[in-house]
Amino acid sequence: MIKKVLFFCLLILVFIAFLPAGSKAASVYQVDLAGTINNAEFAFLDSALTEAEAAGAELIILKINSLGGYVDPALKIRDRIFKLDVPIVTFVSGRAWSAAALIALAGERMYVAPGSSIGAAETRPQEEKYISALRKEFSATAEKRGKNKMIAEAMVDADLSIPDLIAADKLLTLTAAEALRTGIADAEAVDLQNVINQESLAEMELITIKKSNWEKIIAILSTPYLSGLILIIAFSALIFEVLTPGFAVGGTIGSLALLLFFAIHIATGSISVGIIALFVLGILLIMAEVFIIPGFGVAGISGIVAIALSLFYIFPNPTIALNVMAVVAVFTIVFAVVIFKKFGSSRLWGNIALQTDSSSYFSSSNKKELLHRKGHAITDLRPAGIIEVDQEKVDVISEGGFIEKGQLVKIIAVNGSKIKVRKIEEEE
Repeated sequence: MIKKVLFFCLLILVFIAFLPAGSKAASVYQVDLAGTINNAEFAFLDSALTEAEAAGAELIILKINSLGGYVDPALKIRDRIFKLDVPIVTFVSGRAWSAAALIALAGERMYVAPGSSIGAAETRPQEEKYISALRKEFSATAEKRGKNKMIAEAMVDADLSIPDLIAADKLLTLTAAEALRTGIADAEAVDLQNVINQESLAEMELITIKKSNWEKIIAILSTPYLSGLILIIAFSALIFEVLTPGFAVGGTIGSLALLLFFAIHIATGSISVGIIALFVLGILLIMAEVFIIPGFGVAGISGIVAIALSLFYIFPNPTIALNVMAVVAVFTIVFAVVIFKKFGSSRLWGNIALQTDSSSYFSSSNKKELLHRKGHAITDLRPAGIIEVDQEKVDVISEGGFIEKGQLVKIIAVNGSKIKVRKIEEEE
């Protein structure tokens, strides 16, 4: 009898072991696409769609109310939708203009609310190569979902005309009724619950995936001009630190602002390791020019170019990149001029230019006369700086790195305008 009971218990355990692990009731997932379509929006949607897939969603409803945005993120969202392993429908609750229209077309079915509209996908800039490329993206998306390709193309290309719908020289925008009549939309829905009912999923739980607070902050700060403001703060603070020796506030604020800038754009996926490396290289080249190499030449210019290029590729398109960089450059230069006028005798200026009181500098054209002479540092040598020899100032570079102001030094090499010194002890 005991053996039979044990055998029966063993059968139950085996049966339980073969039950699906972690099974849960299927649900409908809602994700909202609102505001400007940018890399931050793509990062959120990618995360939300991945979460819904992992949870085994029965259906994903992408609710759209957007005036559009940038083409690249819209294409990434469209491609992500096409790769989904879960059915997805789009619901245009308000407007699906420009890049948002492409995403609305990507759903397996499209629902439109009364009073909604879709279309008006004007390219910026309005050049034929951009119009042609985006027109074909709309066409391919409509074709994949079994919709009228010409109507989709007319949303992008004003040269197309469709009888009884749109004349030439006008971009196509459809009302909800027109979208239904032309077959661009599959059905009308007054609200989200109406969409669920028409999908015959009314008995299922509706789960809404919302943005976290961090994702909301990223969405705001990643906009081009707020990103530009962060850069203005970063560069201005760093310039303040360099031009005002003895303060650490500027360096701290500048460093934190740069970290925030890169953290935001890393989170949105708009920045690569190569771009970060290019930016860091630019900073290092400028630091080398300021603190190691006297004057301002190849290293400094190369550093500025490297930083400019790295920032150029972070922003959504060349026009916006140039506009933002121009604004950042103007504000930063103005700030630098103001600070320099107030703190002109700085460690930076001592390294990149002659002081205005040039009468006290060594005046002989034959600097070889300085070889083996001794003097003392009147600025810190980092390793570039200024020493005084027989009451005359000389721009020099130290042999062994940092030499503190006031230390005795000896000139050990003269090569053209470059003069190298070594720290000496009192008894020498």
